[in-house]
Amino acid sequence: MKSKLIDPAGKAKPWAKLQVRFFVIIFKIKIIMKNWTVKVKAVKKKDQGLIRYTRYLLSANEPSRAATNIHPLKDPRQATRNMLAEHSLRQAERRRAGLSGGGVTNYAQSYVFALPKDIPQPTQKQWVGIAARAVKAIANENGIDPQKLWDVTGVVFHEEPTKSKNNHIHVLVGNIVEGKYHKGLTQKKSVYASKQAFNDYMLEVLKVDNKNYEALSQGRDDPLWLARKKQAENEEKTIIEARKKARKEIKIAQLWKEKYNKSGFNELKLEMSLKKREIEEKEEELSEASEYLLSKIDTYVDQCKRLLKYVEEENDKRINSTLNRIERTEQDLERAGFEFPDEEERKRRRNSLAPRLKPPGF
Repeated sequence: MKSKLIDPAGKAKPWAKLQVRFFVIIFKIKIIMKNWTVKVKAVKKKDQGLIRYTRYLLSANEPSRAATNIHPLKDPRQATRNMLAEHSLRQAERRRAGLSGGGVTNYAQSYVFALPKDIPQPTQKQWVGIAARAVKAIANENGIDPQKLWDVTGVVFHEEPTKSKNNHIHVLVGNIVEGKYHKGLTQKKSVYASKQAFNDYMLEVLKVDNKNYEALSQGRDDPLWLARKKQAENEEKTIIEARKKARKEIKIAQLWKEKYNKSGFNELKLEMSLKKREIEEKEEELSEASEYLLSKIDTYVDQCKRLLKYVEEENDKRINSTLNRIERTEQDLERAGFEFPDEEERKRRRNSLAPRLKPPGF
């Protein structure tokens, strides 16, 4: 089957090149005039689906959120409770009106607003401002009171410290307001309104224009199968590198162990054994010395007490012998480092007791 761009003679039709060029120009314009990233998905499976999704937004246990810092900027749990209350109100009003059917499976829309890392990043307060501006634009587009729509809105900020993931907020917006299901909230007009609000806020507050921004890597997201394939390849590469590193470290450890066992282990073991024995001997010597000194001090104290007793009793013989023993004990303690009276002081001490120390034969 021949291409529509080629005539039966096999030559390109005169307008073919122009058509191709036109497509290229349109594609280039689309890249230059792109919006900041906004992704939208419906939260289905009724109340249980909404509750599970709210838990998912706040969960730090997801495999993809190992490094993510999660900040609830507008309580999504309270917003979920408000959404469920709105659904109950809608059911009650339909019952009062005698209406059947018309069940709603998607209670909310989840908007993800993301920004690349190479531009100024909003503060948490500014992220809330982005969400509020987008919700107001969506409400105005659908003829809803912005405050009423904000009441059924939750905002969660996912701060990504790694370079591979962009900072983003999840804005969970209820589809039922004042007991009425608004189909327009699920349509493209609401997505477009949110993108325009996002662009306007970034330009007004952070002075960053999406029209002047050129991404570091342009192009559409990979298909799911290709993204999974790339992820698997990256994980396999990481595992291989980790194994190589582990093998290298094990080999180095084995070499050190062999070298240590051959050259140093026995010497170290002997050295440690000698040190241990030396310490034990020192401890034993100190213990013996302490016991000896304590014994000598006790003896000295007892001798002094006896001397006082003999002086009171005027027992001259005992006084003389006790003084001799005291002086010998003082000399022993002096050699151990204690300070005692010198020889002159000892003489004066004896002279003070001289009247009682009479020479033999008197």
